[in-house]
Amino acid sequence: MKVVNSLMKSQKNIFTLRLINALIFAVLIFIQYNSTYNIKISSANPMLPLAMLVAICMFASELSGAIYGLLVGIFVDTVAHTPQGFNSLLFMLLGVCCVLIVKHLFNNNILSAAMLCFLCTLVYYLLRWLFAIAFYSSFTDNLTYIIRTVFPSCIYTAIFIIPFYFIEKYLYKKFY
Repeated sequence: MKVVNSLMKSQKNIFTLRLINALIFAVLIFIQYNSTYNIKISSANPMLPLAMLVAICMFASELSGAIYGLLVGIFVDTVAHTPQGFNSLLFMLLGVCCVLIVKHLFNNNILSAAMLCFLCTLVYYLLRWLFAIAFYSSFTDNLTYIIRTVFPSCIYTAIFIIPFYFIEKYLYKKFY
């Protein structure tokens, strides 16, 4: 009887953790794509859902990272100005890659989280630039976009990983 109760409690805790993460993602997507809350600094725009995804992937399994990435990507696809399915596929791949990198290459600490967040954001913005902007702009406009938007946005997003990392670390200790 105790095994069944502990299994039910464990399932309830995992559901609670996933529900809290879903609510955090909803708030972050709302902040990211709402014109009322502008968190840009000059042309640097942090990718808050991606920073949260990296924070979750620091503690999740490969399957969880892929599912979180896919679901967040679907919601970002509904509001972002990118080709349909771009964010879904890319976030899913970044989620799996983050989990694998944390498990096999990096230690699970805040410095690794910041570096991984910077790299994931760099991949995201460069692929977004390649598929949505690169072929429609001149060379100087492309270079200006990369220097003035992509790199500052990567640094700005990496700063946001700090609170997200500690929130996820606390949540995983409490519920998992």
